[in-house]
Amino acid sequence: MPVMDGSEATARIREAEKGCGVHTPIIALTAHKKGEEIQKMIQAGVDAYITKPLNKDNFLTAFSQLIRL
Repeated sequence: MPVMDGSEATARIREAEKGCGVHTPIIALTAHKKGEEIQKMIQAGVDAYITKPLNKDNFLTAFSQLIRL
């Protein structure tokens, strides 16, 4: 993203949601399978993440996590 990364965008969305009674589901798409980048996304408030390459099974697993929320 040219202006901000996904973690910052997620954090801003979560901040905007406070006091509104809403929760926007966010699934992050990343090339990172573990480590600092994943932790940064989780701390920012993503509901689930998918690692590249994107495939149907990974997407359905992440989406099913959102259904349980």
